[in-house]
Amino acid sequence: MREDRLMREVVQSAKQQIRKKYPFHSYELEEKVMKQVQKQTRMPKWSIVAWPIGIAVSALLFFHVANPNNFVSGIVDKIGTVQAPEKFEWIEPDKGFSHALQNGYPTLPSVKKEVNGYTVEIKDVMVDQLRITYTMLVSGEKVEQLVKEALATGKDLKQYPHLIFYQDDYSLSSDIDVNIRGGSGRAELKLINGSHYLVFTGNYNLSENKNEWDTMDSMETILKQPNPVLDVKFFKKPFHDRVIDEEAVLAEIPLPLPKDVATARKNIQPATMNKPQLGDQEVLQGLAVKQVQLFPTVMRVQVQAQTKAGYTLRNLINPRLVDDQGKEYTSLEPTSLQNRNSGTATAEDYYLDMIPSLYFDAIPEKLALKFDGATISTMTTGSFRLELHGKFPIEAPFGNKSSQILNAYYENHKLHVVLPGEAMTEETQLKVDGVGYDSEITQNGTFIQTYPVPQKEVYQIDTQRADHQEIRMDGLVPILDGK
Repeated sequence: MREDRLMREVVQSAKQQIRKKYPFHSYELEEKVMKQVQKQTRMPKWSIVAWPIGIAVSALLFFHVANPNNFVSGIVDKIGTVQAPEKFEWIEPDKGFSHALQNGYPTLPSVKKEVNGYTVEIKDVMVDQLRITYTMLVSGEKVEQLVKEALATGKDLKQYPHLIFYQDDYSLSSDIDVNIRGGSGRAELKLINGSHYLVFTGNYNLSENKNEWDTMDSMETILKQPNPVLDVKFFKKPFHDRVIDEEAVLAEIPLPLPKDVATARKNIQPATMNKPQLGDQEVLQGLAVKQVQLFPTVMRVQVQAQTKAGYTLRNLINPRLVDDQGKEYTSLEPTSLQNRNSGTATAEDYYLDMIPSLYFDAIPEKLALKFDGATISTMTTGSFRLELHGKFPIEAPFGNKSSQILNAYYENHKLHVVLPGEAMTEETQLKVDGVGYDSEITQNGTFIQTYPVPQKEVYQIDTQRADHQEIRMDGLVPILDGK
């Protein structure tokens, strides 16, 4: 037993040394190693101890020379398991990230860099093609100076620690150089062992593709590069300008991405003869699951919907996947249904992101999409005439309701239409003489849209408004029916 214990300790030590230097993962090598370990069990125990040391060193040298970007993240131990961290150090992960971690999906190694008086460390990084979570710790001389200056100006950092992130004309922030579709981030000030730390945590959903107006690359584009890298930035974000120039970037940390990220994906193709159950309503006329894509931290359910003419599906109420054991996989986001903008005249394509993922699990015999109803919208149109020098405010028809136009004036070759601040939350589109707005401005509680049209006395205003309704039903769409 002492020899077995010694062997486990030696192998674990070898794995730890490799992980410190190389974040990459090779399932093929691990399988070969495991087979070799099983063959060697007939050897004397001290030979078994010596063999893992040799294979660890050989693998270290071979993969470093042959392909440093596809290096093994760990050598399997005697029973063939990969030692992954048991938990995240700085975050409370959702079911998607925690399930991936429990099943051996690795976090990337910590990266530390000292630059411009800051010590920046990136930890708790887990990433796949659709999601990323990370923690950035910023400390050092410059942080201590910021705290000292904040206290000197009377800021109560004990009660309001977030004030440290807001300076006179900028805020301190963290971001990643990839197109983000959703998620959230937070920033905290922590005192650890006598030193102050700015702690940024991010939990983001990544865009599948890049649109023409996106300034960042999509994850798909990044992963196609020979040596894919994600840059994590610590920067000063100006209050008056959304553009971040090079001087505003205080530190930039490159994170090399393992090749596994680009290949970690499986698919479930629906196999069912059963029809969807959509209740007695007549608006949502058809719903089908076209494919379920499995990634380590999330499942993407591709859905196609058919609605009555003039109606559009906006969301499903409480959607979840349910297997034959009654286990539920829930929606990642409250606004769960995302339109893929690829619909036809009779059908629209959507997707749902669900957690935890079946990526690591046996595919169940039965699987279905269930939901408690749907949100449907219709578009209502209207029109009116706007007199540039008429009396304001005026009541104007916005779809099936009315709203005010507080003022209108012509300036800098554009018509400015001043609306109440609550108009920002209205799903109403205005067109002036057939032209849509080109900019939006908030000012003193009002909302201003500008239209690049010629100056004249009277304008034709066309409105289009989305009106929503909820339709309750016990919805069920079969995916796998076990037949």
